[in-house]
Amino acid sequence: CFIQPYWIGDGVDTPQAGYFGLFHYCIGNGFSRELTCRGSFTDFSSLPSGAFKAASFFIGLSMMLIIACIVCFILFFFCNTATVYKICAWMQLTSALCVITGCICY
Repeated sequence: CFIQPYWIGDGVDTPQAGYFGLFHYCIGNGFSRELTCRGSFTDFSSLPSGAFKAASFFIGLSMMLIIACIVCFILFFFCNTATVYKICAWMQLTSALCVITGCICY
């Protein structure tokens, strides 16, 4: 999602050339193949609207929770197996809710 910022691109039936994504969009003028691109995930103020900012936040939070869940596998060496599974399960559930919320905002 954050590696390729274009989610919706132009196709055969698109009236104007360009790409549209969560935090990056490119617009063409229709006369040439040149596209004007704007937006960057590192520059939060460049996001087009408040809904996109909220969606970026929730999707980013979901990604961080997934990475934290993978890192939590180290806890198998220190904690009870059931405890680690419960911690990871709650992190996965929270991550899923963040993805759903991010998609609804988008």
